[in-house]
Amino acid sequence: MLENLQQMVILAAVGHEQSFTRAADRLGISKSQVSKQIRYLEERLGCQLVQRSTRTVALTEIGLQYADYGQQLVDTVNEAEAMVAGYRNEIKGVLRIGIAQSFGNIHITSALAEFQKANPELELEISLFDHRPNLLEEGFDCWIAIHEHPPEGMVARKLANCEFIVVASPDYIALHGKPVTPGELRNHNCITYQSRERKYVNWAFSRDGVQQSIRVRGNYRIDNAPAVLDAAVSGLGIAYLSTYLMTDEIETNKLIQLLPEWKTTVDLPIYAVYPRRKYLAPKVRSFIDFMAERMAQAPYKTPPSMR
Repeated sequence: MLENLQQMVILAAVGHEQSFTRAADRLGISKSQVSKQIRYLEERLGCQLVQRSTRTVALTEIGLQYADYGQQLVDTVNEAEAMVAGYRNEIKGVLRIGIAQSFGNIHITSALAEFQKANPELELEISLFDHRPNLLEEGFDCWIAIHEHPPEGMVARKLANCEFIVVASPDYIALHGKPVTPGELRNHNCITYQSRERKYVNWAFSRDGVQQSIRVRGNYRIDNAPAVLDAAVSGLGIAYLSTYLMTDEIETNKLIQLLPEWKTTVDLPIYAVYPRRKYLAPKVRSFIDFMAERMAQAPYKTPPSMR
């Protein structure tokens, strides 16, 4: 029975990693042991579970179904471990965190040293990216996400809202003038964020209860938020920019805030997203509490011109 359970877990790891080598690394065993156990499992069950080629490894249809049971075993073990760790309040082991790339580079990675110093028995594995991950498939304990809609089936704890201002460089304004109403943005070159998942071409505003959404356009579209800031500083156009990206650009006159009497109203929350568990591991709970406390005091929540 124990050998059967081991083989199921190994198959689940192979299915997750789609590689014998990566599955072996994940489980802490040799690649030959993974291959041997998969072969024994297929012989015992009398069917092919894994399709092998010189370049890829994939599970067959029945292999995928069988691997689901193996993953349930892994999830049950993790739940049991989390339950005991919670009882003992242990913050240890490996914590795998995904973080929105631009936000993480600027505001989170420096804070992680403080968190790890407070929890010396904890190992951190950090991934910075801008795509929408599958937390279970990719093995993350928590994702710090800047997203309008967190994944369904996950727990999402709101940490903060992104604040935005409209900015342009003095050089751009000298050449093209300064818009005095949101509608005038249609006559300007606007720098927009655009990725495979999202594009921001509708800029939202409110003033005295009046809501406006302006569809902007321009000749510079990019999928990296800090690059939007750099493009605005370089005079390429007007940007609808999150204040978390900014440091002293307003104070040093590298950028000028436009339409200050209009409130930007795009709703872009920052969430801590994690899989729904009966027992939340103390390492995950501790990290989320740390992030919530730190972000509640963050200066980037106030537009630079109002600090």
